[in-house]
Amino acid sequence: MVKKPARKRPPRDPSQRKARGLLTVGTSLPHIAAPALRKRGFAQAKLITDWPAIVGEEMARYTVPQKLVFPRGSKTDAILHLRVASGYALELQHSAPQIIDRINGFFGYRAVSDLRYAQGPIPPQRRPRRVTPPRLNDVDEAQLQSNIGDMGDAGLRDALLRLGRAVRTGRGPGRDPGRESG
Repeated sequence: MVKKPARKRPPRDPSQRKARGLLTVGTSLPHIAAPALRKRGFAQAKLITDWPAIVGEEMARYTVPQKLVFPRGSKTDAILHLRVASGYALELQHSAPQIIDRINGFFGYRAVSDLRYAQGPIPPQRRPRRVTPPRLNDVDEAQLQSNIGDMGDAGLRDALLRLGRAVRTGRGPGRDPGRESG
């Protein structure tokens, strides 16, 4: 068997790394964990990292993907082995077609065709850390209140105040807080 030569990556420009800023662990986790997960049959690490998003928070509380077994020579119609909390397997059996549809919809092709269950303890999920947004100083808050003014719809006013606070503190969605504007 002829071994293919290793593909070399082009040298990275260190200035590119600094331009992007710090990255969260969640963005790098699928790439970091991929080699270990491939040994367990998970060619797609996103199946584990995004499990609650795929099947829903309620179902993820009682199930954990264990391994993904593809038929020899195929990359479709795999069997997904799940660890299931005691007493939840019957509920899972009834919703198996919907779970398979969600998984396949997530990947965009027929990745999984069947589920297998093994009852066992499920590790508790970590609750997301609640981050409180920084408060504006009194001068900025007063200026924001006067800019928005009085309007008839209280819901719209509250939404505009939240948006204004997020913009002024630099913590809005999609905003890189480490980057200076100007």
